[in-house]
Amino acid sequence: MKKLYHNWKIEKIFKGYLNNQLRQTPAIWDDPKFKLPKSRLDYTDLWKKAPKAKPYVKKRSTNVIYQLLVYNFADGNNDALGDFIGLKNKIPYLVDLGIDQLWLSPIQPASSYHDGYSVIDYCAVAEQLGGMDAFVEFLSAAHENGIKVYLDLIFNHTSYEHPWFQKALYKDPLYEAFYRLDPSYQDSDVKKDTQKIRSKYHRLDQNIQASNRQYLARFTYGMPDLNLDNELVIKQLIEIQKFWTTVGVDGFRYDAIAEFYSSEQETKHNFNEAKIFSMLRQASNEITSLEQNRDEVFMIGEWVFTDPLKALEYTTYNGLQALDTIYDGFKYFRQNPDVRIKYQDLKEVVTKYYNASAKTKWVPFLDNHDVLRWLDHYRSEVLNLKPHEHNKKLSSLEFDAQRIALMQLLALPATPIIYYGDELFYYGTRIYGDPSLREPMKWDNKQENCYIFDNKVKESDKDHVLLTSALTLDSADKARKDQRSLYTFLKYLISLREKYPFITKTNPNTILDPYEVIDTLDYSSFIVRLNPNNQNMLLLFGFCNYQNNSLSVIKISRKYHFKPLYLYKAKNNSWNIEIEQGGLIIFELIRK
Repeated sequence: MKKLYHNWKIEKIFKGYLNNQLRQTPAIWDDPKFKLPKSRLDYTDLWKKAPKAKPYVKKRSTNVIYQLLVYNFADGNNDALGDFIGLKNKIPYLVDLGIDQLWLSPIQPASSYHDGYSVIDYCAVAEQLGGMDAFVEFLSAAHENGIKVYLDLIFNHTSYEHPWFQKALYKDPLYEAFYRLDPSYQDSDVKKDTQKIRSKYHRLDQNIQASNRQYLARFTYGMPDLNLDNELVIKQLIEIQKFWTTVGVDGFRYDAIAEFYSSEQETKHNFNEAKIFSMLRQASNEITSLEQNRDEVFMIGEWVFTDPLKALEYTTYNGLQALDTIYDGFKYFRQNPDVRIKYQDLKEVVTKYYNASAKTKWVPFLDNHDVLRWLDHYRSEVLNLKPHEHNKKLSSLEFDAQRIALMQLLALPATPIIYYGDELFYYGTRIYGDPSLREPMKWDNKQENCYIFDNKVKESDKDHVLLTSALTLDSADKARKDQRSLYTFLKYLISLREKYPFITKTNPNTILDPYEVIDTLDYSSFIVRLNPNNQNMLLLFGFCNYQNNSLSVIKISRKYHFKPLYLYKAKNNSWNIEIEQGGLIIFELIRK
């Protein structure tokens, strides 16, 4: 009975949000007016005819990645769908924040916005987002403003709708070998093609009966796994890589690399993860080496749920560079409300990344499109809020917690990822279904806001992408102007990474044990960064989170001058620093 009440409460809250959108009518993602490109079976040599964006111009070196989803960020043509017109218009927002790298979740034509990771055409841009011309214009503008742009590449699987898979289902031998069909081993990774499944894809010819064949699809029936032990498949992936490199994309995030060979059916007779990424890098290098002053592409793999250090073997292959790095979706700090870290643990993890390859960086994050917002996890774990209570407005405790978490993220010897909306205190996600992890940005101009309905996503009323928590928060425009906002604080933190470049380096020689500069009861609440080229200069970052009521920090002032750079809910005395719960400090230390 209690559960039924909670579910009823959540449904009521959600319907209230539906009635309070800034746009009156949602866009229909799979509207027939949005045409798919002509069915493409072969990507060979498309790169030779690819459009080209203007070259990247370096403007800053903050080493901060910002992740966003184009379809929900900003509408530029007044149809309630985010697009590259709107995103181009919002480049000043990103430049002002100070980020220098932008990761775009999938932009290719896909079966739905929600399944952007089920690609139908790898070398096109979804019409809903403005198409290829709008993308190239955006990419040129980003480059002119000193922002590198990274795309998602989904090479573990395709869409059920991809023409390769449709050919494979109906016994074309060439494309049958692109997948794992009719497997002998039966487990939950094996799916069966049925009429019920086929009917969900209205763009397919419904006069053709389902094949009733079984196939490997580890995630869902709509995402059949590619056979990555097939040379012809790898050749196609290389052509795709060359296409986007030619367009001018600066790097790639490879989806689900832990699943490339994870099913019982899959083999590694001809290829393995490191070999594939080495080949992809060589393909991109063929393009970038021909362009004056162009950097190699940045290549990062998705790794979640297990220790990312286990994937560092994919950064080299036979002495050649493969991936640059793996992003850390495991321990630090995803779904961890306590962002403290012991010096020994920090030193160990940074050393392992540092030793992996000359280019390998630590890339941590608080949250992304697949997991709870960090604030939601904090509210559940620390404040013990139940799902139906997550619509409550944020209190000062949560505001302070998010501020601390972002400072800790930006203080690390790493290239952190900021998920869009984290700078605005976004919260309240997933209790309204998975699509709510993709809540739109909120802008003052109502016509720039996004509101989307998708027939492919069937979760009761939760087939909408709509404003929920953002309705209780300041707009992005207002936050940008407010000198006391989290956006402004994050902007300051990012500026420190420009002023003190050693902060950005994944180098164990840039870390010092806090024990050397302060006396306190909880050293895990402090990080000390050291300039390896000038060891007389240090930066001290510290905070008092929910694990402590307050913290007193005694300065070892016999060795260092303590210059306060930023104090929040903290007091700097002559011989000590007092930090209230929720407070934080940043000091520059100069050795005497």
